[in-house]
Amino acid sequence: MVILYKEGNPLYEKPTEITIGSKDSLVHVGSLDSFDITKGGIEAGKLILRYLDKGDKKNLMKAIEIYERIIPDENFGGEYTALEWICKLLTSPEEAQRDLLRQPLVKSFYDVLSKDGFADLKQYLQLKYHIVEVEKNDIETKKKLRFLEDFILFNNPDRERWEKTRENMEKFNIRKGERIADVGSGPGYFSFKFADIVGDEGKVYAIETNPMHLDFLRRHIAENNIGNVEVVVSQFEGIGLDKDVRVDTVYICSLYHNVYAAFTDFEREQFVGSIRNALVDGGKLIIVDNDLVDSEELPYHGPYISKSLLTSQLYYYGFKLLDDYQFTPQRYVLIYEKTDIPQDVRAIPNRIDDPCHIHVNSAGSLIRYRIIGTSTAGYTIRGKACGRLMYEGFMKNDAALVRQAHDMFAKLWPQERIGDDYTAFMWFCEYFLADEAAKEAMLSDNRDRMYFEFFGGNDYERLKKYLYIKFYLEHEEDEDANIETSFEYEGKDFPIGTLNEWNEYFVFNNPNRCLWEKTDEMLKLFDIREGESIADLGCGGGYFTYEFSKLVGKSGRVYATEINKDAMKYLDALKERYHVDNISTIVTKMDDCKLKENSCDKVFMCSMYHAVYITDIEYVKDNFIASIQKGMKKGGKLIIVDNDVTERDVPAYYGPGIMPELIISQLSFYGFELIRKEQLIPQRFVLVFELKEKMKIGVKKIGNKMRKDRKPE
Repeated sequence: MVILYKEGNPLYEKPTEITIGSKDSLVHVGSLDSFDITKGGIEAGKLILRYLDKGDKKNLMKAIEIYERIIPDENFGGEYTALEWICKLLTSPEEAQRDLLRQPLVKSFYDVLSKDGFADLKQYLQLKYHIVEVEKNDIETKKKLRFLEDFILFNNPDRERWEKTRENMEKFNIRKGERIADVGSGPGYFSFKFADIVGDEGKVYAIETNPMHLDFLRRHIAENNIGNVEVVVSQFEGIGLDKDVRVDTVYICSLYHNVYAAFTDFEREQFVGSIRNALVDGGKLIIVDNDLVDSEELPYHGPYISKSLLTSQLYYYGFKLLDDYQFTPQRYVLIYEKTDIPQDVRAIPNRIDDPCHIHVNSAGSLIRYRIIGTSTAGYTIRGKACGRLMYEGFMKNDAALVRQAHDMFAKLWPQERIGDDYTAFMWFCEYFLADEAAKEAMLSDNRDRMYFEFFGGNDYERLKKYLYIKFYLEHEEDEDANIETSFEYEGKDFPIGTLNEWNEYFVFNNPNRCLWEKTDEMLKLFDIREGESIADLGCGGGYFTYEFSKLVGKSGRVYATEINKDAMKYLDALKERYHVDNISTIVTKMDDCKLKENSCDKVFMCSMYHAVYITDIEYVKDNFIASIQKGMKKGGKLIIVDNDVTERDVPAYYGPGIMPELIISQLSFYGFELIRKEQLIPQRFVLVFELKEKMKIGVKKIGNKMRKDRKPE
């Protein structure tokens, strides 16, 4: 057990001060599973599939041998213990199998995976280990995989093996007759354990959003005649309990990292506010989440969040930390008491010259990783009205309607969706209303001409389609519309994947971008000179790449890197059409930007580092930054443009954001020194670093267990 003494522990003494002592990120929300899948896991998964196909139990015995070898050194907290449990069950004598399946929740686990000849288990193994690939726009299959992944992880009958569940639950001090809200219950692993403890006199509310988990919960309750568990559907406009319902304890397991990092301030305040409303005075909030492991111990395979981030935020919501403990380095429990919300809190300024001590001055999150959807979500009533008016104006060729839409967007963009598509819509309205000479002037830049031709060609064909689908005009009165698979346009399905691709190009290559970003002024801060070489990492459609190519001239070179080939195709087309010879496009990986050694005077990242910070597994981030350092010349500059987390009274950037101090602190551990910080608008900052010393970041990976050594060259 890891013992955390209260005396001298900043979680108790200074709950709003965070000390950063390493290069590791304070929060991680998950990453691409390709870094989570190992050779042993694939081999064992194939053996299980072979058994399910042929019926030879020797395959299961071989799979068990593999799992015994790789657990826990790979995929800690992942699917391996659950899959090994299935193998052991299927190789046990019938009497032992009946004994193992006597417990209702264990039997339900087996029944889900074994029905129809183990169809769901087969599908999970095939998709998880990429034996069968999911089609790009097959959202339904992806949702099914996500459900099966969660179900296998959460209701794993061998969960105790890695989590020490019993020891944790003893510390919860839950008693007979209590009322408990299990928020984000998933398929009910803890809900049903709580139900056994509180008995018929108590009540458990299993609160969940996922329809597949909800179906399982209802079915399990009905089949086992469970009377003290009530299923509650939550849309995270709060936790979903009726306003007059009161509980003694709210329990949140492996969820608050998402509340912290993915919710807007408004959503989070509704969510936490509903928790306060549901709790009796002095009630408990119990949070179980995954810790960052900065040692030789095996890290948890998925998301994590620093206890300091959590506690500092909850302090401002009126939750006092009573106790914290963890029986494994990968998992902690925090127990809070509902108290009064603090008033008249004095804000402590953060100092750029001391980025390793961060003062949290509000209930806002220090980082926001907002994944923007493509339906009407996020558009206000006024925004939808503008979109409808613009569509009608272009369809009817009505200049008055187009001008009215333009003027409405012009009033709205400084107030909402800053950095999104409003100013781009304005540009098309301006072009529509311009005379022929003005139109030609608007297309004098080759990049803008290609942009117009893509959306405005053939009488604005794609623009009209984009407006119709993006503002969901076919079902505009359906306020709850949330399309997840495809839209319908002119009687045909229009896949979301294509709309996402169009959306990125529409927003990022927007000719009106300088209107909100002050791009021209920002470019001057970079001090890019003729003849220099610069890498544009995550170049997307090439907006900045094209600007850099003009600045470095024929004697310079721009390396445009991108993971997404679809995003880069617009830049490749521009290069070929206009013979832009000083741009080299490079397809990269998450852990390698593919720059040649000592090839760059400057490396540029726009709206990208927040993703590196919050989504990359630590060793992936290490390798990625090492590849940047490899490509930089001695004394080279790293330029980062990203989105700030604004104060409550300042409109936020529409999308992800990160407190600049988090970036500055992290990069200092990699040998980068901040030499300049500028902020032309509240929503966006510029950080310029100089590489003082290249760090040798050696990563020895055994499964998911790493040893990391950092030495200056």
